[in-house]
Amino acid sequence: MAQPATRIAAFLTAVLICLHPCCPGLLHAGQNNTASPLVSQGGYALAPNGRITAAKNSEAPFVPASTLKIITSLAALDILGPDYRFPTRIFRDHEGNLYIQGSGDPFLLTENITGIVQKIRDAGVQEIGNLIVDESAFAVDSLTDGCDNTTNPYDAWNSGLAVNFNAIAIRVAPDRTVAADDPKVPFLPMMQAIGATLPPGHHHVNVNAFAATGTLSNTQRYTGELFAALMEREQIAIKGKIMAGQTPAAATPILTYSSEKTVREMIQQCLKYSNNFIANQLFLACGTARFGTPATWDKGRAALRSYIKEGLKLPETELAMIEGSGLSRQNRITPRAMITALQKFAPYKELLPAKNGIPIKSGTLTGVYCYAGYLPQQQDAPFVILLNQPHNNRDEILQILITGQKTKTTLTARK
Repeated sequence: MAQPATRIAAFLTAVLICLHPCCPGLLHAGQNNTASPLVSQGGYALAPNGRITAAKNSEAPFVPASTLKIITSLAALDILGPDYRFPTRIFRDHEGNLYIQGSGDPFLLTENITGIVQKIRDAGVQEIGNLIVDESAFAVDSLTDGCDNTTNPYDAWNSGLAVNFNAIAIRVAPDRTVAADDPKVPFLPMMQAIGATLPPGHHHVNVNAFAATGTLSNTQRYTGELFAALMEREQIAIKGKIMAGQTPAAATPILTYSSEKTVREMIQQCLKYSNNFIANQLFLACGTARFGTPATWDKGRAALRSYIKEGLKLPETELAMIEGSGLSRQNRITPRAMITALQKFAPYKELLPAKNGIPIKSGTLTGVYCYAGYLPQQQDAPFVILLNQPHNNRDEILQILITGQKTKTTLTARK
């Protein structure tokens, strides 16, 4: 029979484990020997009822790829708020110039701009001088780490004022005729310039992967040309030209448009389509909410460091973020830290896409294969699989976590 002092020592040891600052509320169990041989470089964890019952390398940091969007989402929900809407403001100066002032709305789409332009017309504006795009809310002078600036839309640049996720749909006919490939979007002059460099076919491309001409970036040109085309549809005459500039303090407010989607709704779309542009717009917006405008990558990182430390109670050794989408291979997270994040994300788990009935976020880069989510088969227990290895065994490991047996699974998930 154990002596009282021994029983007290055992009790205190258990309490200290539960209160370990690196992993609040989590207890560890032994490794899952069935899944372990499938992992050459990586880790996993499963935590039903707040207890890690299966794990390998749970305290080692790995590249998370797009599963990191769960952390970005948590920070945005906490810092911005689930009901926050991004404002886009319209001003006019004494010379009749019209200013479009952005605040980083990730969902400034053609259909929303159509409504903005109709309200401009309803406000009595029939003619303007110059059309001036104001993206000064962001001072993002470099691409996010991990972005290769390819033509793929997932490499789209971030900006304080960007339309249609900074990607454009173009159709090039066999005879080299160029047309818009989205019925909602009018044909724009920049479509002709970009289309001239593309082969025949349907293309959805990152606008900034192509050489800019003149004084405007392609983001500024795309925004300005889209607003101008829709204003012409509403018979608002533009006498001047499209320019980039900052709204003067003396300009008169015409209207404020609040984003159609809330942050919560944006996150659902971001996770469903694994949209890097949305994730990093939210990441940058967290920086401005904490440290003021203009948004910078450094402010975004500082905001997330603060959230990770104060909101998740995790040290940088367990979770470090360079950007918010998961593109960067400098991002790091331990399986244990992801379990902590998933426990906090549990009230929002319906925002994750479902694959075969499992709420799950996947993450994929070359040599990086990850899953994070909840297992309905085990009372929505949070789980994570982080593989940084050539062979992609994540489906087999997931099946083992579900059943405890090594069987083939056909689960597929978006990158």
